[in-house]
Amino acid sequence: MKLLIVSHWFVSKDSNGKIHVPGGTERYSYGLAKQLQKDGYDVTVLSTATNKEEAFEALDGINTYKFKPPHKFYGYIIEFLSFLNTLKVIKKFNPDIVHVVSCRYRFAFGAIAASKIMKKKTVYSAALPPKLHTSNLLLRFFNFFASKLIGRCNIIISPSMEVKDILAHQLNPKKIVVIPNFITKNYHRKTKKEKNSILFVGRLEIKQKGIDLLIHALHYVRKEIPNVNLYIIGQGNSLGYLKNLAAEYELRENIIFLGYVDDYELANMYSKCEIFVFPSLYESFGIVVIEAMSAGLPIVSHNLDCVSEIFDGGKYGILVKKGDVEGLADQIIKLLKDDELREYYSKMSLERSKKYTQVEIVRSIEKVYLNLYYGDD
Repeated sequence: MKLLIVSHWFVSKDSNGKIHVPGGTERYSYGLAKQLQKDGYDVTVLSTATNKEEAFEALDGINTYKFKPPHKFYGYIIEFLSFLNTLKVIKKFNPDIVHVVSCRYRFAFGAIAASKIMKKKTVYSAALPPKLHTSNLLLRFFNFFASKLIGRCNIIISPSMEVKDILAHQLNPKKIVVIPNFITKNYHRKTKKEKNSILFVGRLEIKQKGIDLLIHALHYVRKEIPNVNLYIIGQGNSLGYLKNLAAEYELRENIIFLGYVDDYELANMYSKCEIFVFPSLYESFGIVVIEAMSAGLPIVSHNLDCVSEIFDGGKYGILVKKGDVEGLADQIIKLLKDDELREYYSKMSLERSKKYTQVEIVRSIEKVYLNLYYGDD
């Protein structure tokens, strides 16, 4: 079977020729393509480039076409460009199924339009659900119009029940299947833990990721545990604000901003730290949660519905009311001070992570492809 994966973002090579995986969407598309290739499918990827003109290259053995959108007029032009480039690659590659991966409806609209014009069976994965309640009239119009087209996909994959419920407001719920995200590797390493160390991994964007709340919580944690250290891995436009916030709370000696790290160093940090904190305010899934679980890290998280699904309501991790800074601090203190409790949640994390392996989850997606390929829509 020939499969075309059209992903808003995909992996790239760094200056040393190593694969650079900056975020969750890239990790999902990359892991999907690699596993499908291992399982014998003929896979091609279409995505956007950030530092080059339109080009073809083999990324880690995956045939990849990339085009560079204009930075100045990105906006809704990306839909037109995704349409043109998807059309071009479909004509060249002639896939049996087109699988489109994007955040909300952006980028997906053009790609799905091209797929339907070419009469291809189409699967859509929603990395993030659309913003249905917005004061932006243009965005509301776009979401409505896009939903009509995206609703024509054969199958829509949601990473969680929460996202499915949101999508079902605009799309046919009978077409929506829940298949969670997956970890592309196991991050468990046997190494000595750093006492009183906390890890955060994610994009540095306070409106979604809630890192400012974590820094505020650390202010309370340090009163109980003066030698606590918070390691922050990630890049984003809130970095300057967060550094100023750390200085305001006199936490510059307790917070270490590491920026982007490669997978090798990420695995080391997952293994080195004692607990993982996930303070996001909204997510469709939270891939770093299951990465941390695979490393055996006890986790404290805001009680997002998607995380509650992963934790089975609190069985496999600690949930705190969203926005409750003191509650977040209390649970962090409790975990750091209680060796037996950390050991318990470490074992629970390792057990739960087995449900989210790349092989198991991608095989579920393959069943979707096979049903479409053999005529069961």
